[in-house]
Amino acid sequence: MATVSIIVTTYNVEQYIEECLASVAAQTLHDIEVLVVDDGSTDSTPSLIREFAARDSRFVPVLLEQNSPGGVATAANAGLDRATGDWIGFVDGDDFVEPDMFESLVNAASLGNADLAMCKYLEVDETSGQRNEPADAHRWATLEDPVYPLDVVNRQMFLRFIAVPWRKLYRRDLLEDNKIRFPEGDYFFEDNPFHWFAILSAKAIAIVPKALAYHRVARAGQTMATADERLFRIFMHHDTIHRWLVERELLGIYQVPLLTWVISQLEWISRRTPQELRGQLYAAVRPIFAQYDVGTVIRALNEGNKGEKTRRLSLALAKGDQSGFSKGLEGRPDTNNLLLVGWHHLRYSGVRRTAQITGRYAKQQVDKSDALGRVTRVRGRHTVSNADLMFALATLQQQLDEMQERLAQLEQSPEGSFSRSAAPESADPR
Repeated sequence: MATVSIIVTTYNVEQYIEECLASVAAQTLHDIEVLVVDDGSTDSTPSLIREFAARDSRFVPVLLEQNSPGGVATAANAGLDRATGDWIGFVDGDDFVEPDMFESLVNAASLGNADLAMCKYLEVDETSGQRNEPADAHRWATLEDPVYPLDVVNRQMFLRFIAVPWRKLYRRDLLEDNKIRFPEGDYFFEDNPFHWFAILSAKAIAIVPKALAYHRVARAGQTMATADERLFRIFMHHDTIHRWLVERELLGIYQVPLLTWVISQLEWISRRTPQELRGQLYAAVRPIFAQYDVGTVIRALNEGNKGEKTRRLSLALAKGDQSGFSKGLEGRPDTNNLLLVGWHHLRYSGVRRTAQITGRYAKQQVDKSDALGRVTRVRGRHTVSNADLMFALATLQQQLDEMQERLAQLEQSPEGSFSRSAAPESADPR
C-alpha cells in the first residue's frame, strides 16, 4: 500500500499530459501510486497515458470509455474507488506540480496529526506563461500556525478558500469513514460540495504556505471559459450541501455561511451574464432564496461584507421581485456594447490587466469548438461574433487619451454609470 494515492484526472489534454505526469513522477516522495483517470478523451490523451505508464509501474491507467456529463466528478470518484494509499491527492491533467509537493503535504499533516493539508498554488496564464496568485491569496495573510483545529470558527474561515482539491491532501480514512465523494451529475464546480464535506468532517488542517501546484487558466475547453447558462448550474450545489447539512444536523450552524457562498457565486456570475440570459439566472437562483427569510439573507450579506449592488440583487431574490432583480443588474456591462464593456474592465482591472484579458479571451474564442454556438466554422475559417470580441474592440485603442475623453462622456450618461464596488472573489475560478 502506497503512502499517497495521487489521482490525475484528464480529458482531451494531449498538449499538457506528459508535462503533468512527468512532474508527478519526479516527486521526492517515491512511495506513491498514480491513478490516471481519463474521462473518455477523443484525442491522443489515452495513448499518451498508456505510454507513460509503461515506463513507470507506479502509474495506473484508468480509461473510461465515454465522457461523463458535467465536470470531473465521475473520473475523480473512479480514482477514489481504486485508491489504496494512506493519503489522497489530486492533480488536474493539464496542471503541473513541484517535486516536493506531496512530501511537504504528508509531512505537514503527519506532524500536525491533521486529516487535511493545504498548500498555495499559482495560476499560469496559458497565453503569456505569466504566473499569478489566485483570488484567495490574501486569505493566507491571516494564517500563522502550521495546523488549525477545525472548530466552528476555523471551519467557516477555511470554507471561504477556493474549493479546488488539487492543492490539498486528504487522509483516506476521512473520505471513506464519512462517505465523501464528488456529486455526479450534469453540472460543473462539483469540487465545492466536496470542499464543504471535507472541511466539515475533518478535525484539523495543516498549512504549507508555499506555492507547490500550478494551475493553467485561459485554456480553451476549461469550465471557466464558458460564458453561457451552464455557469448557472453551480447553484444546484446549494441543495446538495443543504441536504448534507440537514442529514448531519449541522444546518443551524452553517446555513448562513452556505447562503453567503450562494451570494458570492451570484456576484461573479451576474457580472458575466448577458442580458438575454438574466431571466434564466433569476429562475436558477430564486428557488434558493425562497428557502430563507429576509432576516437570514441580511445576516449572510453582513457576514460576507457584501456591497450595495449585491444587497439589492439578493433582497430582490428573497422577496421574489424579478423586476427589482432585473433593475439591479442594469449596472452590469452590456455585452453587446463593446465600448461599455471595455470601459468597465479598464476601470476595475486597469489597462495592463484589460489588455491581457483581451488577448487571452479573443484567442480562446477563436480556438475553442463551436459547441457553445459562439464560434462557428465557415468555409474552413473561424467567424467570431461581436460578443466574443467584446473586450477586444474596446481595448485595441492606441490613443488612450482620446479614449479616456470619450469614456468620460459615457460616464455622464445613464448607460455609462457603473457600480464602483470591486469585482467579487470567485469561490471556484477554474
